[in-house]
Amino acid sequence: MKRVVSIWLPSWPIFRLKRAEPQAVPTRQPFALIENAAHGLKLTAVNAAAERLGIEVGTALSDARAAHPNLASRLAEPRKDKIALLKLARWAGRYGPHRHIDGEDGLWIDITGVAHLFGGEESLLDDATRHLDSFGVSARIGLADTLGAAHALARFDCPPNARWAMSPPNQTREAMAPLPVEALRLETARVLLLKRLGLRRIGQLYDIPRDSLQRRFRSSEIAADVLLRLDQALGLADELRRPMQPPPVLSIARTFAEPLISSEALEAFAGELASELVEKLATKDLGARFVRLTFYRADGTAGSATATMSAPCRKAKHMMMLLKEKLAKIDAGFGIDMLRLDAVRVGKRDAMQNGFADPASAPFRNPAVLVDRLINRFGSGAITVLQHHASHIPERAELRMPAIEALAASSAACSADMSSSPDPKSAMRPAFLLARPEPIEVLAEVPDGPPAHFIWRRVKRHVARAEGPERIEPEWWRTLYLDDTEKQPRPRDYYKIEDHAGAAYWVFRHGLYEGEMGGRPTWFMHGLFA
Repeated sequence: MKRVVSIWLPSWPIFRLKRAEPQAVPTRQPFALIENAAHGLKLTAVNAAAERLGIEVGTALSDARAAHPNLASRLAEPRKDKIALLKLARWAGRYGPHRHIDGEDGLWIDITGVAHLFGGEESLLDDATRHLDSFGVSARIGLADTLGAAHALARFDCPPNARWAMSPPNQTREAMAPLPVEALRLETARVLLLKRLGLRRIGQLYDIPRDSLQRRFRSSEIAADVLLRLDQALGLADELRRPMQPPPVLSIARTFAEPLISSEALEAFAGELASELVEKLATKDLGARFVRLTFYRADGTAGSATATMSAPCRKAKHMMMLLKEKLAKIDAGFGIDMLRLDAVRVGKRDAMQNGFADPASAPFRNPAVLVDRLINRFGSGAITVLQHHASHIPERAELRMPAIEALAASSAACSADMSSSPDPKSAMRPAFLLARPEPIEVLAEVPDGPPAHFIWRRVKRHVARAEGPERIEPEWWRTLYLDDTEKQPRPRDYYKIEDHAGAAYWVFRHGLYEGEMGGRPTWFMHGLFA
């Protein structure tokens, strides 16, 4: 059974402005935030002094000023309000990883399977209320089986002397019955139409047959909207909820009566969470590929540290090795009162990485642990490996790709590729290939053969031995759509040559004979042998 919490923040824009600019919101003078509307400026939020005078949100500024000339106003800043609300939603992850903002003045949290960490649902609601009160946030909280029901309870069922309302499991229908039809999250025009029809309470909609209810409305669209909201609130229709972050596969959380201040304590408890997470992964025969440690501070802020692994990992020591450097940089502020470790991405055990310090295997035969440390320090794009590519053109015979992607595709296969011997068919390939072939000046040339003398980088070299040629033709499929004005690729004749000093080079003749296929053949240096 799903359990959803809805948090309503009725004065959120005023609170956000007061916290950002303490002197901007007067205490005794009526004050309102305004925005441009179709018929002029209207009020979007008011302070407590304005509420006591009966000034309501949605009133035109001119009407409010006519009744209360001393009303102060300021343009609303919805973008800043939303950013601050998202930060609060991030902090609300302490009550469940599935959460997001709900409109412009609320949050929703899926607490399914989380309440026992706080001693039950009532204790969780008390904890949330206590924290929000400590931040100075005015909030009303509802808990029910559906988001629609929780939203309704938070806004229309909280008693004056209480801060939260809860519907017991499987009793949503009974809890929603006495609430006004405004609680169904309908547009104002639809609410007015329901009231004209004599339907003021949600429970009155239960006994009316669906066909009869549809005939009472002017259009099928209005009827469908009312029935959809009713079914969503009662759990008869699904309601799409998209969380702020991808939901984790597994999660471990721990709260602290005394907030953590030191990095040593943070590291110790993070290690315990990693051990518990590894045990859960082992029961499902899984390994973690991406873990996220989220810490919730006592002042209402939150932060996180992440670690990416190139192969599924089930070793707490390895996870902590990747997280340790990031934990040292965490600012605990007034203390951390909750930690959560999530396994966001996982993989099957058959792709497990071996220990890096295992003496039974060569250190670089499986470089996954080394790659993990490097990518978590420098970023996944900074560590790359070369992969074979189906091309006989030397500069196109390999591709550079992120190491984590290569190892993730097939850890064993990639490890074998990086440690395998060269292809016998490419035995004459040099150890070092120049990024771009460099022209060389040939002084004396054996007819149709390699140069006898050449100048490269202003140094004259005498050829002692030569091996070749290896002819490489252009890739014909790349020349099919070339225009006559474009330069046609030419064949290459590659030679391995060695000078009298013992240095070996890989050179090629671009073009075969003078006057053939685009002009006189030219020579290039392409690589160096070790």
